[in-house]
Amino acid sequence: YSNMSEFTKAFDYEKEFNARLYLDTYFHLGSGSLADDFLRFELANLHKIFTSGGVTGKTLIDIGTCPSIYHLLSACESFNEIIATWYTQTELHELQMWMNKDQGAFDWSSVVKHVCELEGKSGKCQEKEDKLRGKIKQVLHCDVSKNNPLEPVVLPKADCLIAAVCLEAACRNQNSYITALKNLSNLLKPEGHLILAGDLGANYYEVGPNKIFSLAVSEQSLRNALSESGYAIRELVSFGKPEGADFDNSDYEGFYFIHAQKP
Repeated sequence: YSNMSEFTKAFDYEKEFNARLYLDTYFHLGSGSLADDFLRFELANLHKIFTSGGVTGKTLIDIGTCPSIYHLLSACESFNEIIATWYTQTELHELQMWMNKDQGAFDWSSVVKHVCELEGKSGKCQEKEDKLRGKIKQVLHCDVSKNNPLEPVVLPKADCLIAAVCLEAACRNQNSYITALKNLSNLLKPEGHLILAGDLGANYYEVGPNKIFSLAVSEQSLRNALSESGYAIRELVSFGKPEGADFDNSDYEGFYFIHAQKP
């Protein structure tokens, strides 16, 4: 049982982090868990940002995709190609199963259905998943602590980056968070877009018996980190934990969604 204040290192992730259990715990929309509030909030904001026409382009790099795809369902309407990334083998395995339509792949249908409804395309769930599969052109290893997070691969600069519930797991303090944002900036074109999404105030979240470290961020710490790493914030939206929400698998205080831009 890992201590919640302890940083979860790559080796521990590989050993302890059960990617399927993580998906089962947090990504069935309608399960009545904190995931419902999180998914509805993030999916609505992603839908808005990618369909309002503001954020489009050729290439989107998703930082720390695996094992999730929920945050790419709207993005695949606005970009020609998506580069997905992974940090541990177990996460990569989950994504590959979904990409290959394996029998045992995680069932994203509750989330896909919700996104299709947001887009006014009810009943087009299979098409939506296939469209996203077709847009994912590469799946690369990623480490945000490196100057080129995708090293040894060097890619042309992207139009947009997404990091959803990723940097809080990868960074042990505010300084490493700022460094990660600077490193990510190296992957972006000038005026490229950065989309960040995650939890506010969470020190940990539980996956089965394991407490996984999370860097507790606030709106202020996020604003500071973005300005120190050279981004301009275009939009910062947050959602406070509802009164009476009794979820004990994380000590989160709310959620955030940010659209920032590289100068």
